[in-house]
Amino acid sequence: MSGSLHAWYSLRDLESLGVRQAVLSGELELGKLPRFSSLLCDDEGSVRATLGFGQRREGWLTLELRYEANVRLLCQRCLEPMTHPMVGRVALVVLDSDSAEPQLPEGFEPVELEGGRLSPAQLIEDELIVSLPLVPKHARADDCGSLRPASEPLGGRAEAVTDVPNR
Repeated sequence: MSGSLHAWYSLRDLESLGVRQAVLSGELELGKLPRFSSLLCDDEGSVRATLGFGQRREGWLTLELRYEANVRLLCQRCLEPMTHPMVGRVALVVLDSDSAEPQLPEGFEPVELEGGRLSPAQLIEDELIVSLPLVPKHARADDCGSLRPASEPLGGRAEAVTDVPNR
């Protein structure tokens, strides 16, 4: 069974992928991830992602998601666009919506199936959204665009005011 990041997979399909330790990989255009792209300055570019399937001895269906993208965000310091690299790895276990709160294996995050199915593209979009910085800004104030930080005088040093008339 060849796979796509854009397809929907049933629990049976996912279990088959897990038994075979299959890997799905590809690129998703940012413009086709509407919830994520609405948080960006523009939707140009793509995210490269790999989703590896496996099964633990305890019977858990596991996923390992790796992703990499460069996105354009609005710097909250200078209010100009900036490029923000996103690289991540997440270990997940698949929970059937019927299962109660089980004891998850250590180091894994749960992912619940939606209507008994999983969309890798939607899973990747969810992970990208939670990985965005709360307050995007350039790493250093010197990297900001045309606006200078308010603490830095324009002339390099402050002029002293010596003669102020009384009113």
